[in-house]
Amino acid sequence: MELLSFFDTLASTWGDEILVWAVAAVAGCICLVAVVNVLDMFLDSNNETG
Repeated sequence: MELLSFFDTLASTWGDEILVWAVAAVAGCICLVAVVNVLDMFLDSNNETG
C-alpha cells in the first residue's frame, strides 16, 4: 500500500513538472515570434526611410 502511494506521488510530481515545462516552452515560442516580428518591423522601417 505504501508503494502505491509513492508511485501516485511520483506521477503527480511528474505531471506537474511536465505541465510547467510545457507552459514555459509555449511562452518561449511566443516570445521568439514577438522578437522576430519586432526585428522585422525595425528593419522594414529602416529600408523605407533610407
